[in-house]
Amino acid sequence: MVAGLESNPEILLRKRRNADRTRLEKQELAQRRKQQQGKQKRARKNKFERAETIVATTLATDREKERIKRVSKLEAQRAKGETHHLASSRDFILKIRDRSDGDQGAESDENEDDEDAASLHTEKCIYDGKPTLLFVLRIRGPVAAKIPQKAHKVLSLLRLSEVNTGVFVRLSTQVYPLLKLVAPYVVIGEPSLASVRSLIHKRSRVLLKPSEGGESREVILNDNNVVEEALGSEGIICVEDIIHEIATLGEGFVKCNFFLLPFRLSREVSGFSAISKLHKLRQREWQKRALKMSNASTAPVVQVDIDNLISKLN
Repeated sequence: MVAGLESNPEILLRKRRNADRTRLEKQELAQRRKQQQGKQKRARKNKFERAETIVATTLATDREKERIKRVSKLEAQRAKGETHHLASSRDFILKIRDRSDGDQGAESDENEDDEDAASLHTEKCIYDGKPTLLFVLRIRGPVAAKIPQKAHKVLSLLRLSEVNTGVFVRLSTQVYPLLKLVAPYVVIGEPSLASVRSLIHKRSRVLLKPSEGGESREVILNDNNVVEEALGSEGIICVEDIIHEIATLGEGFVKCNFFLLPFRLSREVSGFSAISKLHKLRQREWQKRALKMSNASTAPVVQVDIDNLISKLN
């Protein structure tokens, strides 16, 4: 009796050939894309820059470096107790919010222009060192200025490497000077419980490590089993536990905060239509009024109505 020959079905052989062809095509495409990116990078490097652009960039960067130097010098003097030359050795927080209809007749706390006083309400208060939950959102910094090394390092520590990304931060006497260093590059505010829950439910992402090994992959946090596996030893077994720990600054705040990746929020204004350009102008005007930056070393940390901003970007 002749034994039957073992052979693979024709459809399986065809799939293998197609898979090999697809793999080779993807490799060639990736190689061409890499070469094209290299050409574009060299072209940008050799791009002609006008003298006015170089001067503007240099001046803006020097101003930012001088501000960083002043803040660092002040904190070093405070650490040594050399604060006799200061008018006040306290830390201040300037809270800014849009003026409601009932506040139209109230006087402004600062000497502002008539237009600014009619649209914004400011309140300057002393920071007493009490731990406070903040949401820090990365924005574009000063125009034409390069980020100084010290400010870039603080942004890296906060995991704010991209624009329109945000993280939760526990404000303390140690964190306060760091926020002053990166003040032009972030928007700060105290989020409500509803904003914390909305962010975590809609924008939370985590790095999931496969059990069999390999590279970690980014997944959306929509499974309580993932939370229990990662934070079960801390008594945190579901997403609501994470929300509670972050909103109340519980003992597991640090682990919950670093378990979540930075929140990627949408742009407030997008598109190139006439309406979009109008919205961009309004957004730029609001930032000029609400986020007035001071180069003084004793400038307060500015807090805005972060709940309103989160509702627009989330």
